[in-house]
Amino acid sequence: MIKNKSISIDKKKTNHIAEFLTDAQLRAEIEKCEYCEEKPCKEACPVDCSPADFIMAVKVGSRADYRRSAALIMGSNPLGGVCGAVCPDTHCVKACVHRTFDSAVNIPAVQATIIEKAKQQDVMPEFETFPLNGKKVAILGAGPAGIGAAAVLAQKGYTIDIFDKSKTPGGMCNLIPDSRLSPNVLKTDIDFFLTLGKISFKDIKKLTAGMKGYDAVLNATGLDEVFIPPMIGSESAIDWMKYLSNANRYSVKGKRVAIIGGGAVALDCAEEALAHGASNVEMFALETWSEMPLTAKERQATQELGIAITGRVRVTEILKKGKLVTGLKTIKVVLPRGKKFHPKNINDLKGTEQILPNVDFVIIATGARSSIQKTNNARMFYTGDMVTGPTTVVEAVAAGKNSAMEIDAFISGSRYKPDVTKIDGKTKSRVIMPGRVMLPVPIKAEFFGREIISPFLLSAAPPSDGYEQMKKAYEAGWAGGVMKTAFDNIPIHIPSEYMFAFSKSTYANCDNVSGHQLERVCREVKKLVKEFPDRLTIASTGGPVTGNDELDSAVWQSNTKKLEAADAMGIEYSLSCPQGGDGTKGDIVSQDAELTAKIIDWIME
Repeated sequence: MIKNKSISIDKKKTNHIAEFLTDAQLRAEIEKCEYCEEKPCKEACPVDCSPADFIMAVKVGSRADYRRSAALIMGSNPLGGVCGAVCPDTHCVKACVHRTFDSAVNIPAVQATIIEKAKQQDVMPEFETFPLNGKKVAILGAGPAGIGAAAVLAQKGYTIDIFDKSKTPGGMCNLIPDSRLSPNVLKTDIDFFLTLGKISFKDIKKLTAGMKGYDAVLNATGLDEVFIPPMIGSESAIDWMKYLSNANRYSVKGKRVAIIGGGAVALDCAEEALAHGASNVEMFALETWSEMPLTAKERQATQELGIAITGRVRVTEILKKGKLVTGLKTIKVVLPRGKKFHPKNINDLKGTEQILPNVDFVIIATGARSSIQKTNNARMFYTGDMVTGPTTVVEAVAAGKNSAMEIDAFISGSRYKPDVTKIDGKTKSRVIMPGRVMLPVPIKAEFFGREIISPFLLSAAPPSDGYEQMKKAYEAGWAGGVMKTAFDNIPIHIPSEYMFAFSKSTYANCDNVSGHQLERVCREVKKLVKEFPDRLTIASTGGPVTGNDELDSAVWQSNTKKLEAADAMGIEYSLSCPQGGDGTKGDIVSQDAELTAKIIDWIME
């Protein structure tokens, strides 16, 4: 039983550790994101994690941003770091809109890097925990499905005991080579997971008959039994589960290794064999290279590592001399025209039998199945790969989260109804950890030493043309605004075309000055400043430019002094307004640098 809130790493594998994105690479991927409104990447994610949101959250790159982004990820997926490292390109990446333009955002790598940086900067999110509800749930299996279920239930106040035969939580994640999944990534996720509530790991040998004392039991033991296809001499081979559990136990240095299988697990075995000194590694598969269930990155790895692949063959016998493996006997297979690949559709091609010598070591990696027989016990639930068949890590987590909601409904006597308008299936879950705490984004700003609640201000326009409009804006949360440009003792002429409005719910006079005199605006400014001292109330004014500098400057200065006396927090001078005093230069003032400088001098006197 693990009593503390941290796990130790006990993985005897290779020294080749998976790497994360550099700062430059991370920035490049972040800049590619379009932050789509419909978020197809989120819909394609089995746990409903939103890349558009967690990428937006981290865009500035501060420590608080990494905490916020990590909270978004881990709130949907307690194995957020692991999934970032091992997720295939068939989920969010496939749905990325950039894929049809140039290339998709490398979402998994971004996700993995965000969690790693949050860990490095000591800003991993801390979720709220809830009072214990007095109910206990036993979970069999500490793999992704079990962890997904335990996370949700623990957040709901259940006491969780997870039983597993391994001392290290993670299930099959522990068998993924370090070149794809660093053990430290798994440790980071498990350490976070253990903070979500009252969760304990226990040796499955301590499992009591009948599971007394538990209100529900969830079986998440996955595909625990290796599938060995019919072949003579299979007892001379090592199955993939044993090999990946401890590759150091088997001496392959200098040996010619044959891998029977064409999937990701077979490739993992091939990589490990090469990392442990195998002189040659060859994969034998029923599929062709293009049919193998591998991601683009995994296909590239087969070429970069020099792994030989022989497709459309079936191994019928493992040859040996005494106890030593000496070769393989194979037969070519064919897929009938018009049929999609499936092992059941494959036929042997008679007369193509062949003996392949010079094989010293054989690993069988053709999948696994569940050895568990389901019962009708109402307290017993089943989830993960044992129900769905082989899936990805993230799909297993999703299945576990959904099962947790079913268990919660069972114990509470209600019925679980997913909050969606469509059936998502067992491997799509929209459940969010209820204790997720989203750190508010600080948006306070300064305006010449004055602190304001945000940098968002209304410009001089109809929505700011008067006390009532500004009051509504402030009550709605605006940090400030510039009231519409007003003059003193000048007849306001607003051409009729400026008064056009699209409808009764829209404003007119969007392009011209206010119809209010400056005296009224000063009264409104004073009232707004008194009622909303934390908001930035700015007024806008101007003056004539007739060529009589003495008279013109007096008006500009008078308007300024009146607004200062009204306690305006800032004054905008309209040098490009069409009004500017009818018959004067008006909107060309700002295009005359000399004239603009002259007006500034008048104001500053």
